[in-house]
Amino acid sequence: MQLHELMSEAEQALAAEEEATNLAFNLSRKIIRKTKTAIHGIHAGQRDPELIDSISSDLAGLVEAVAGYPKLVYGADVESAMMEFAETVIYDYALRGEEIPSYRVLEITPAAWVLGLADSIGELRRDMLDRLMKGNLPEATRIFSKMEELCDVLMTLDIKDSVVPVRRKQDIARGIMDRSRTDITTASMMKTA
Repeated sequence: MQLHELMSEAEQALAAEEEATNLAFNLSRKIIRKTKTAIHGIHAGQRDPELIDSISSDLAGLVEAVAGYPKLVYGADVESAMMEFAETVIYDYALRGEEIPSYRVLEITPAAWVLGLADSIGELRRDMLDRLMKGNLPEATRIFSKMEELCDVLMTLDIKDSVVPVRRKQDIARGIMDRSRTDITTASMMKTA
């Protein structure tokens, strides 16, 4: 092969990878938008199981679409979509008091699952505060207990940030728990006063 033929072959391969990169970005954004809609619906008491199922299907399609490019499968766009999906599902299951599915069940990376779990604590706090504002201390306390369970297990993770950047999210979760504990304690004291 001549040099210009080699360059042409390389350019075609890179153009295909660029197309896959653009597809990964666009599909990831679509998935992330859907997860935000699903979370908003859950907060509003309008859980949409079909939407959550469609996110799972979209995520499988994204992974399949970029399967030929490992750096995309494990890259930021796909990982972000997986993380947001994990947050949505873990938040949904935790709020309903159901057993949290594993990363294997969700067909995502362990890192995306851990980061999604960390973010779900903040979503649960919103519901806990909502219950407190409505005067439903028992339900707020139940949600707080689930938050504690998630946070406790999150704090056991001691992995290098180069593997999964979880330390900052652990710090955030700890702060959320401290504020939430204060809110629950204050509400409990006011109820008994």
